[in-house]
Amino acid sequence: MEIYINEQKLESSLNGETYLGQVFDEILKWIESNGKYLRYYAIDGEEINRQEMESMELAKVNRLDIYVGVELDIIEDSLIELDLYVDKVGSTLVGRDSLTEKETSDLKDGISWIENMLVSTKNLLHLNLASIRPMGKGKNVEEIIASLKEVSANLDGTSAIDLFLEDLRDLKLFLMDLSSRLAVIRMEDPELLVIIQKFVDDKDKIIKDFMLINENFQSGKDHLATEIMTDAVGRLNALISAMVSIQGRHAEINWADFKSGEKALSQVTTALNDALGNVADAMEKNDIVYAGDILEYELPELLENMIPLLKEILSAVQTEA
Repeated sequence: MEIYINEQKLESSLNGETYLGQVFDEILKWIESNGKYLRYYAIDGEEINRQEMESMELAKVNRLDIYVGVELDIIEDSLIELDLYVDKVGSTLVGRDSLTEKETSDLKDGISWIENMLVSTKNLLHLNLASIRPMGKGKNVEEIIASLKEVSANLDGTSAIDLFLEDLRDLKLFLMDLSSRLAVIRMEDPELLVIIQKFVDDKDKIIKDFMLINENFQSGKDHLATEIMTDAVGRLNALISAMVSIQGRHAEINWADFKSGEKALSQVTTALNDALGNVADAMEKNDIVYAGDILEYELPELLENMIPLLKEILSAVQTEA
């Protein structure tokens, strides 16, 4: 039997194993000991149930393919699966007025899986789910998940199903945002450094944009203000994702020493997310004055204080390279 890991043939000999399950278990131990994760496997081109391997003789197997990756790979695989699941649930519920007992049970399990998946993702990307509102207003991601869990327990009637589908649509928008953030994290170091450098170079324009948002809201130009805010927030999200990715790749750098004033690097990221979340909260309550104060004073100050920190990151990574 030949063993391939990520299309590379594994040059190793068997140690008297008789069944495929024994070999598979040893490979999994080796993968985990190297800080990797199993993404997919196939036996002679087909994925079979793990339990079947226990009685499958090695003599009857020609090739075992195993694909492994890092934590980010697992998150990305799960997001793809999650997105497909959301689409499937949505198409199943449209036009329905009730679910069978089994469908309800399966759906509750599915929502729990979504919740666990998003918890892992938020930890990896340093997200505050309570501050992210996919529609720009309305429920934040934590509230969306809580509502999906509550409503899924009793999807009896078109009103309940319509409410569930609304939450599902908002969740779909958030998954699209996550895919964009992951796309940034997937970039190579030079591309990530360009994002950080451009933010440093465009600092004055970005700060001015946040001030313009407030000016346009105050003068009744809500549509223009929303456009500017979408672009500015997108830049901030790209910056945060780039910073997270750089830190994850360069464990040799002592990131704990990097500070903006009295704030550590992780605190700066949290402060930015919190400020954006407070703006969303204020906009939902139609509190233009509070939102304006954050946009015109709090965020520009945060961004101004970040610039020396960003320059320090650029210097450290470029020196390592």
